[in-house]
Amino acid sequence: MIELLALLSIGAIAGVLAGLLGIGGGLVIVPALSALWIAGGVDPAVAVPGAVATSLASMLLTSASSALAHARSGRMDWAAARRLGPALALGGLAGGALASQLGGDRLALVFAVLAGLIGVKMLLDPRPRPSHRAPAPRGWWLAGPLIGAASSLIGIGGGSFNVPYLVSNGYSTLRAVAIAAACGWPIAAAGVVGFALQGLEPGPRWGQYGFIDVGSALVIGLAGWIGAPLGARMAERLGSDRLRRVFGLLLLLVALRMAL
Repeated sequence: MIELLALLSIGAIAGVLAGLLGIGGGLVIVPALSALWIAGGVDPAVAVPGAVATSLASMLLTSASSALAHARSGRMDWAAARRLGPALALGGLAGGALASQLGGDRLALVFAVLAGLIGVKMLLDPRPRPSHRAPAPRGWWLAGPLIGAASSLIGIGGGSFNVPYLVSNGYSTLRAVAIAAACGWPIAAAGVVGFALQGLEPGPRWGQYGFIDVGSALVIGLAGWIGAPLGARMAERLGSDRLRRVFGLLLLLVALRMAL
């Protein structure tokens, strides 16, 4: 029961942040799930890649919910999402396969470095500089695989990378957040496939296949499905600069904890 409540809380918080800031909920899910499992006696060599894989699986629900909420608000650009999606999926497939080979310690260090960089950017530059160019996903053939691989590698939906990329290519911040939410789905799907290809045999927990804990992914994903529309509505009403700075500081603390 305690683990169930913890998983519901992790999913709800991740979903709200995904809808509000357009970030990958994995920045919350991966460290929280790793800590939960390690405290329960799971080997860190399994807990960290398992948390990354399970985070990606849960985002199949969270990203879909966030994207639908933004679409209902009229901010979605499906043409941009369709253009970016296959390129992101290609990178996500490679990132998931690589992450499963790194091992817990090295993967935790990779997560710490990327989360720390994202945290610093949120603290120093909370709002991406808008561009006066016509909105278009320029350089998608290069940006997509790179963003997909980096995101899948640490179990996030890619919003931390996609939003600045899209804003620099002429999209408004709110529209960029909406497109990033939709783009989280192909990253998550490809990352899950990347992990699954490393071994489909059942793991030590019921419902676990390879590194993916299906039961935990469903609980977190359903809680995120509920939380994401709330975050999307909050994005319309709240100035997010202060929140991004607070979250940036939190990410630095999380990065330090994961590095240690």
